[in-house]
Amino acid sequence: MPSTDPAVIFDGDCTFCRRWIRRYWNIKHDGIAYASFQNASSQYPAITDDAFRESLHVIEPDGTVRTGAGACWRVLQLTTLRSWPLWIHEHVPPVRWLGDLGYRWVTRRRGGMNTVSTLLHGNVAAPSTTLLTRRVFLRLLGLIYLTAFLSAGWQLDGLVGEDGIRPVGQRLAMLESSFGGMPVVELPSLLWLDPGNGMLNGLWIVGAIAAVLLCLGLLPMAMLGVCWVAYLSIVNGGDVFFNYQWDALLLEIGFLAIFWAPWHWRLDAPQVRRPSVVIRFLLLWLLARFMFFSGYVKLQSGDGTWEHLTALTYHYWTQPLPVWTAWFMDQLPLWFQKTSCVIMFVIELGLPLLVFGPRVIRTIAFIGLVALQLAIIATGNYGFFNLLTLVLCIVLLDDAQLLLLWSKRWRWNVQAGLRPPEGAVRRIVNTVVAVCILSLSAAVTLSQFTRTSVAPDLTEPFRGYRLVNAYGLFRAMTTTRPELLIEGSRDGTTWEPYTFIYKPGPLDRMPPFCLPNMPRLDWQMWFDGLYAERLPEYPSMQQRMILPDLLRALADQREPVLELLETTPFADEGGPTALRWSLEQYRFATPQERADTGHWWTSTRIHGSNPLPVSQLR
Repeated sequence: MPSTDPAVIFDGDCTFCRRWIRRYWNIKHDGIAYASFQNASSQYPAITDDAFRESLHVIEPDGTVRTGAGACWRVLQLTTLRSWPLWIHEHVPPVRWLGDLGYRWVTRRRGGMNTVSTLLHGNVAAPSTTLLTRRVFLRLLGLIYLTAFLSAGWQLDGLVGEDGIRPVGQRLAMLESSFGGMPVVELPSLLWLDPGNGMLNGLWIVGAIAAVLLCLGLLPMAMLGVCWVAYLSIVNGGDVFFNYQWDALLLEIGFLAIFWAPWHWRLDAPQVRRPSVVIRFLLLWLLARFMFFSGYVKLQSGDGTWEHLTALTYHYWTQPLPVWTAWFMDQLPLWFQKTSCVIMFVIELGLPLLVFGPRVIRTIAFIGLVALQLAIIATGNYGFFNLLTLVLCIVLLDDAQLLLLWSKRWRWNVQAGLRPPEGAVRRIVNTVVAVCILSLSAAVTLSQFTRTSVAPDLTEPFRGYRLVNAYGLFRAMTTTRPELLIEGSRDGTTWEPYTFIYKPGPLDRMPPFCLPNMPRLDWQMWFDGLYAERLPEYPSMQQRMILPDLLRALADQREPVLELLETTPFADEGGPTALRWSLEQYRFATPQERADTGHWWTSTRIHGSNPLPVSQLR
């Protein structure tokens, strides 16, 4: 007697058919009767064995029969994956003809298609669901947010606080005067309400608490919103110290994550709906753009070190905050540096093209991208930048792949699989978000390709929200390392240095790791060194430097600023009476120099300033 449920009848002798039926059975088998025609053909005498062998059949309880492409689309509908292909197939004749033609082409080549399917999807019969993927991704994103807030927290007072290097209150007042009013829409930030230390500290503390709750899986959508608003407020008020690509990337990922999170008080609640396919696509598109342009801008710049594959012979010692492992990497032969450069270009330019592929292809992209990020983490200090990229790479994996990482002992406690789709309102909202983000990212992407502003009227109003950003570090490789050294004196004769915590200074100090912390003053001083090197040729570079502001803060003995340094001369004597700065060319010591002196660096004086009385700087 025929089943009271829709019956899916397939060829049990076909390996290709069995593979895909097993996959769909794992997605949903309640309310669907799966059977091979070898076992079920007697229940349907009107259909011949040759017809069953030729194509998939879906037979409804009322006797309606669908075959071929129509049957495939009906299976998608029955398993709640998607319904629109069946509607298009039945209402748009040209699409139906093309679908049936493609189905016949595949069925005549089942053996080869089974091989291709194995290569693309692997032997795992589980569907590519992302319920577990989303939970892992959002919790790890919470850790990144927590790291970012804690790192900013100990620096904000010294960088942009009331007694900081560049007080945010002064900057906002200047912007308000320039715009003739508070440009809240152009530069959204809660610091417009109060630019004082209380609001600054409140933002990072509230953000850190929200990040902890996100890590615990509590109120995920709301906590992501709180994290995003708090961090955007800090970034938009943080002046040059928060104008880095990792800040923009965190805000861009964080905004999309709000709409990927479930609308439920618990991230892992049994009632949560299926993760949005549209938002996951946007996250993958962001990963592809970010990685591709990291490589593309290097070739686009025409820089000779990238074209001749010699950039890494400079990178390890000219990067902003080197680590001790970079010294050893710098000693490796030229052929290794060039080979590493080629591999980097293959990963950055090639693997982003694979992120939208099926399971095996995505796995290849995941392994390559993760390997590159781990290599960067092992040889440089980039704060949470590469850790954030690793978290974004998690979106490449599906539940079945992540479950392989779980111990079988604890796998019973992992909820993964297919859930009911999101409601109509969430789908509409996600679609609107997707259209907006894709429109903005298309304009930004074309601008990066053409080096001209594309659709500025579209992108300019959203610039302050950091929804879509341009990416690409080290467009032109720096081939020198000018280091700014600041000294203080009380008598004009004896000079003692201000020592930064992580920036190169003492020649014998081992370059330290500071991950995942991001020491923003130390990092910005790397830029100032490059600007100072060009001052004789381009005096206007001084306008881009924070050095004058830093010298004034040191002259005033501002406590929050001094706390950002490792040592401050004459602190017990009321501070120095004069300051001066000099520019020195640093280079990793050679193995012989290191053996002779114990120094990690060598330095050569470029030029210096005249002594600046503290009274003139105040």
